[in-house]
Amino acid sequence: VIVGANGIGTPRLLLMSASERFQNGLANSSGLVGKRLMLHPHGSSAGIFDDDLEDWVGPAGEQLVSLQFYETDKSRGFVRGCKWILMCTGGPQQMVERWDKGEGTRDEPFWGTEFTRKMQDSIGHMMEWQIINEDLPEETNYVSLDPTLTDSDGLPAPKIHYRTSENTRLMLDFHLQRSLESLREAGAKKAWITRRRVSSGHNLGTCKMGNDPETSVVNRWGQAHDVPNLYLIDGSVFTTSTGVNPTATICALAKRTATYIADNARQLEVAS
Repeated sequence: VIVGANGIGTPRLLLMSASERFQNGLANSSGLVGKRLMLHPHGSSAGIFDDDLEDWVGPAGEQLVSLQFYETDKSRGFVRGCKWILMCTGGPQQMVERWDKGEGTRDEPFWGTEFTRKMQDSIGHMMEWQIINEDLPEETNYVSLDPTLTDSDGLPAPKIHYRTSENTRLMLDFHLQRSLESLREAGAKKAWITRRRVSSGHNLGTCKMGNDPETSVVNRWGQAHDVPNLYLIDGSVFTTSTGVNPTATICALAKRTATYIADNARQLEVAS
């Protein structure tokens, strides 16, 4: 049985699969199913330049990446770091959100007489950094089953318990300030923080991988310690979120687990 419902769906399925044998949920002898949820809080900053940057050209993806401040430097007051991503900034609708909701600009006049001037200044003349935190695993951040709320099938909905840690807040503040400095040094005539969010949608870490069944849910192959024919192939097995997008790592782990299953199945060694 292979499960790939990621950091919220996978623990939900395991917790719903409680039985007389697995009273706290399937594969949960460690008590860690659902624990250590990581969400990749992130922010962004933007700068306006006199040059025509054609910043609306191209897909909404990474055009340049910096890991300059990615490694731990305890003198900053926190551990770990962030990835910086230079993004194209899109068209008028996205520009409105940056002016109207950005930190430091949401109280500025925008609508009415200022609208045309600010849109002309920014469209085609903006550079934006996306900052992705390495959210750290904490057992106080977790997924459980909601005691009352159900889905359309009458099954318990997942309940998210999450508070952004002090380390993550300090990390994000530091990186956003450095990103503003970089924009100004590059010649921006105006720079501001455009977004600060708790979650990026990367739901990770709720079924920890490890060698010790007492402190992890699955082994190095994604195989559940308690249920030998159960494999997890998603971001729930992450031991830390890292500060980068998790998709490539999830794909690599899934391929690795699939290869392990296939190789052992040939020798009739896959548990059943």
